[in-house]
Amino acid sequence: MSVKDISFLEYEYLKFLVMNYFIGEHIVEINGEYYNYQPKNRITLFSEVEGEKIDIGSSDLINCKEMYISFKNTKIIKQLELSMYSKNINISFTLKTSPLRVTSVVAPKSIAEDINDKVIERLLYFDTVKKFFDSTFKSFIDVRISDGWNVM
Repeated sequence: MSVKDISFLEYEYLKFLVMNYFIGEHIVEINGEYYNYQPKNRITLFSEVEGEKIDIGSSDLINCKEMYISFKNTKIIKQLELSMYSKNINISFTLKTSPLRVTSVVAPKSIAEDINDKVIERLLYFDTVKKFFDSTFKSFIDVRISDGWNVM
């Protein structure tokens, strides 16, 4: 039995998130609450052909010409910092590839006094990030296996 390398899906997922942000489809419903997400400050891209790694840091990624040029030159996203926010909370985290994973979760400081309440609150923030990942990855797979993918 041969094993197929499907790691390219990791890069396509991160690009899917960035592209959805740019076209205005960056709202996710989690537990009845709506969260917006956006790239935050830094994107790491890589060229498999040239072996070149590019870190793009900008407080205004939408207008960052270097990022557009990198996409045009078939760079893949290796790392993406995101901010996910609703009217009540703001959570930042990083998505990395090889393997695809969530790292560096930064959530609001706990206002709870009891240590057990603080732990539960932190677990709920992590659960929110996990649900974001599950929801957006499912959306990506739905688009990826559709006939419309080849048009993109």
